[in-house]
Amino acid sequence: MGYRLSNPKRFGLARTSKQRWHLWRTQMTQLVTHERIHTTWAKARALQFVAHKTFKLGQDASKNRSNAINRLMGILTTKFAIKKLINEIVPKFKDPKEQVFKVVETKRRKSDFARMGYIEFAKNEIAKYEESQYKQLQETGKIVDISKYNKTWLIEERDFIKEKLDQAQSRFDALQADPNTPSVEIKRANQDVNFFKRKLETVEKDLWIENKNPLDMRRYFRIY
Repeated sequence: MGYRLSNPKRFGLARTSKQRWHLWRTQMTQLVTHERIHTTWAKARALQFVAHKTFKLGQDASKNRSNAINRLMGILTTKFAIKKLINEIVPKFKDPKEQVFKVVETKRRKSDFARMGYIEFAKNEIAKYEESQYKQLQETGKIVDISKYNKTWLIEERDFIKEKLDQAQSRFDALQADPNTPSVEIKRANQDVNFFKRKLETVEKDLWIENKNPLDMRRYFRIY
């Protein structure tokens, strides 16, 4: 069961309450300044509580509420971060039901194998730039779309196995029709037919999995 955002003290982070608060202030200032920070998974999850509170204060401060601006000065450590939150970030999110923050898990750290991740604002220029760069690399052929490659390879393998199965089946039928054929050859031909049938079932199942939605696959394999 995940931690509740309403109780940030559940995230101890091996620090005292004072150390934890200074850590969140620094990280929150960096998050507003750069719109994405890369840190450990535990810190990213813990920072969500402070991030939501800070964003709500930014919304109140954009409506010229002095109390909210004073409270923002107690969280964010630079004037640049306060101005950017009020003037640039808050106006991007007009719909109250819209997702503001996103936490994504990345590869584990090599030194101690700690879980890593990043927290970011949902509408930031970094994500747009990465998406455009990824599409550009795909178009130039520097990055291969693994999903499309797997589908193409599986389709070619399926067609090849079907052809071999038809050949084995026709050979088996011909041997069965000839009364002078030894039973050993008929048995071997039958084994070849069964072998290609099993291979075809495996490839068709892999192709079905490749075409399925990842969410459907989680339900299919019961991975929660």
